[in-house]
Parts: sequence; C-alpha cells; structure tokens
Amino acid sequence: MIDAVVGAVIMVVATTSLVYAIEVAEKAFSQSGRHPLNSDERTVLKSVNLSGSSADQFWQDNLKNAPRQVKIND
Repeated sequence: MIDAVVGAVIMVVATTSLVYAIEVAEKAFSQSGRHPLNSDERTVLKSVNLSGSSADQFWQDNLKNAPRQVKIND
C-alpha cells in the first residue's frame, strides 16, 4: 500500500517536472533573439561593414521581425 502511494507521488513529481521543463524551453525559444545586441554581436556586424544605424536597421529587419514559430509546409 505504501509502495503504491510512493509510486504515485513519484509519477506526479516526474510529470510536473516534465511539464515545467517544456514550459521553460518554450519560453526560452519565444524570447530568443529579442534582446539588444551585445558588444561581440556589434563587432561581428562591423566586420561585415554594418555599423551604426545600418546595424540597427539590420537588427530590426531580420531579427526582431523574425517568426516566433516554426511552420511545416506540406
């Protein structure tokens, strides 16, 4: 009887942990690319002759407006 209760508790904890891990992963994917450029990223953009307002325009056009979900084309 005690074994069944312990098993049920373990299943609930495992299921809750899995759901929470999926939620954290989805949140990380939805927020990816939504932060300002850091100094290393600005250096990379400068190395390909994108600096100042052109780097900011590149950021807005290509990264901030990128789709947040992957769509499968059949």
